Amino acid sequence: MKRKDIYTLLFGVLCCAGTSLCFSCADDLEIGKQFDESALEGIYENRVFLCDASSNKVNNIIELYTSNQYSTKVRMSLSKNSSAETSAKIVIDESYLENYNQEHNTDFEMLPASAVIFANDGTLNSGNCGRSLEVEMTIKISDDLEAGKTYALPLSITEPTSDLTIKNEQDRHCVYLVKDMRKFGDAFKGEDKPKGFLFFEVNDVNPLNALSFQLENGKYFWDVVVLFAANINYDSEAGRPYIKCNPNVQYLLDNNETLLQPLRKRGIKVLLGLLGNHDMAGLAQLSTEGAKVFAREVAQYCKAYNLDGVNYDDEYSLYPDLGNPSFATPSAQAGARLCYETKQVMPDKLVTVFAYGNMYGVESVDGVDVDEWIDIVVPNYGSAAYPLGNMDKWKCAGLAAEFNLHGGGSLDSYGAQKILSGGYGWHMGFAANPNNYTTIFQRLSGAYELYGSKLKDPTIFYKKNETTPSKYPEDL
Repeated sequence: MKRKDIYTLLFGVLCCAGTSLCFSCADDLEIGKQFDESALEGIYENRVFLCDASSNKVNNIIELYTSNQYSTKVRMSLSKNSSAETSAKIVIDESYLENYNQEHNTDFEMLPASAVIFANDGTLNSGNCGRSLEVEMTIKISDDLEAGKTYALPLSITEPTSDLTIKNEQDRHCVYLVKDMRKFGDAFKGEDKPKGFLFFEVNDVNPLNALSFQLENGKYFWDVVVLFAANINYDSEAGRPYIKCNPNVQYLLDNNETLLQPLRKRGIKVLLGLLGNHDMAGLAQLSTEGAKVFAREVAQYCKAYNLDGVNYDDEYSLYPDLGNPSFATPSAQAGARLCYETKQVMPDKLVTVFAYGNMYGVESVDGVDVDEWIDIVVPNYGSAAYPLGNMDKWKCAGLAAEFNLHGGGSLDSYGAQKILSGGYGWHMGFAANPNNYTTIFQRLSGAYELYGSKLKDPTIFYKKNETTPSKYPEDL
């Protein structure tokens, strides 16, 4: 085809396309309609919010295991670049604690102001004209604080220059929840070390058996223990879901001072596992209001029995009655909503999920990133958990071992290297029964790669509901 013919053809095509486009636009154009200027609201503002520079989170849990001092940077993030004159100041805002406690249904006490030191007196100066301003903060706790107790440190932006816009009180503030854990460091193996997450089937096994697993350096191997499991069930008389504990779970809760708190005193966190139970109440099929009500009950359990949080597992639930206002269509959005609402009412506790069913898969709720309301994700056997939103792999388990049926991965040398090279912060085990200790300990031979210390052979175990250890293997 000649070039002249090509130009003629292209001209015809463009004319046809232009005519079609004009008719298309004419169909949508409404002459005389007033432009909605609200769509432009705030586009010229430089909005700011306060967060921790390391985590980028508004709510931060600080646990001090080896030192009485902690340093971080507080960041004021901007929606636009700052100018050379941009500045503000960060201060401790004790007046905000009442609002925070009311919003989250908590009763935190204030961290003494004398424990906090800001560089440059808390003043933020722009300097590089970027989209964030930071100031260093050091927290130095005294022995006067109650060990293991959560203290709140609310911070606020003050004295912002006129080029900055603070839209609401949430943007103005961030909160640090500080715990002195120096007396509970027997399981702490280092900030940069992956941690162990263990499910006990408590119908058959005493959770104190976590104390059977000890490294040669004296540190305990498991960092978190899940009581598997209590259930979400439907109360037909009240017309709502509730927490149901079978006799085995309830016995542990009623006797938590002797069967659970010994773990916590050694720095091993104890979580209540929750699971569906063959009726229409399910963890990932609650309405917004249903999730709020159930989350409050979870928080009450954790407070009443002095637990460290919850693990959600979306299995074994029937389809709900959508005419009941407590329920919604099963979805990952509903699962995320429950996690979000749970973190709202117990911000200092762990909200963890088994990445199965609809319990995991949504990046934000009400504009709040998943990193703010899920603390740990563990995978199904034979796979690795994956991060969402602003999360990273440090919140994810890179390996899951099933000890009863001998399935999933193993924390041998290869498994340990996989966790380290992948940047995972957790490994998971399920159903550690003393009857299977021989094979279980063989599958954990990679402890040295993770911690620089081998896992000792077991010498003790705990019979069901017993508080005194028995000799292993003689007393099996």
